[in-house]
This record gives sequence, structure tokens and C-alpha cells, in this order.
Amino acid sequence: MARATISLVSVQKPTANTPVLQRRNKFTSSIDQQMTKIGLFREGKRISREQFWVDANGGIFFQLRYGKQPLELEKGKSTLKAVGTGNAAWDDLVEQLEQIKTLAVAGGLDDALSACANAVRSNFKTAKDKKAGKG
Repeated sequence: MARATISLVSVQKPTANTPVLQRRNKFTSSIDQQMTKIGLFREGKRISREQFWVDANGGIFFQLRYGKQPLELEKGKSTLKAVGTGNAAWDDLVEQLEQIKTLAVAGGLDDALSACANAVRSNFKTAKDKKAGKG
């Protein structure tokens, strides 16, 4: 017996991600990698290429990046600061990163990611032009 609630549509799965989705996926994947590194760091393991640091006063900071480019969420601001001290600060940083990731997946960072990607692209073009003797 067939269910009356079956909902069929004639639509095809896209074969390629749009540039917007590619940027979101790249950024959220990077955040996941950094959260793994935070966990390893807290366990006392050696890590490299981390985007977070602890200052002399014990403050914990994390620079948001798209590739190697700082990702500004507000003009001139691309760094998160953890609230609290010790383990509470690390927990706060991970919570902030989860919120950033949720925002990115929902499309809230598309403009910032696009601006960052365009800046990277223009840097490549400038370097290519210099190499070709145009600059």
C-alpha cells in the first residue's frame, strides 16, 4: 500500500558546488581542523600551523582566516578573544568557533569570505603581472 505523504519532485543534484558553497566548506573545514588542534594542544601534544595563541597575561586569541588571509568580520577585526581563564577560556573559544561555523554554514559570512577570496585572487594577479613584467 502506498503512502499518501510521498513527495516526489523532478530535480537533479548539482554536479558542482558553487563558489559560495566551496568557500563555506573550505572555511568550516579549516575551523574543524583548528578545533582538533585546540584539543590536542590542551592534551599537551605538539601541533603546528595553529591559528590561536596565549599572550603573556594568559589571554587566549584566535585569528579567523580564509586560507592565509585574515577574515575580517568587522573592519580591521579578525581575531576572537576567549572569555575567562584556564579551561573555561578554552571552552569559550571552542564555543565561539562553533558559533562562527554555524554562521558560515547559514551564509552569514558569505560577504566576508567573498571579499577575502577576491583579495587572495588579486594578490595572485599582481604577482603574475610582476612576473610577466607588467608591473
